Amino acid sequence: MKKLVIALTIAATAITASAGQHRTPRAARGEHRRAFAALGLSDAQKQQIRDIQRADRESNQQLYADFRTKLRQFRQLKRAGDPAADSLKAELQPMREQMQALRKARHQAVMGVLTPEQRQQLEQRRAEHPRRRG
Repeated sequence: MKKLVIALTIAATAITASAGQHRTPRAARGEHRRAFAALGLSDAQKQQIRDIQRADRESNQQLYADFRTKLRQFRQLKRAGDPAADSLKAELQPMREQMQALRKARHQAVMGVLTPEQRQQLEQRRAEHPRRRG
């Protein structure tokens, strides 16, 4: 009995510790802001980055909205045990890939705004603080 209690305590501790390692979108935005703040961007660079982000958000707004809607539907169908969830899941994958390509293009555009020294600082910062995944 004592061993069971110890095992459960260890398992609960491990679950609790790993739960704190998941990044939320809000946490990721905070990390990005801190990283860019440390680069000493000029006002012109800050404006260029804002423009890139705004243009991306505006031009892909419908894709993001469609994805959120389908994801919500998929989750509801999956919870209900509906076999239609599988076909909806198949529709989500190309959308995910498209959004990943868009994020990569936006990242490349933002990196193009930075000076070589700033890019080097950013890469160094990334190397020092690797992402934690659960």
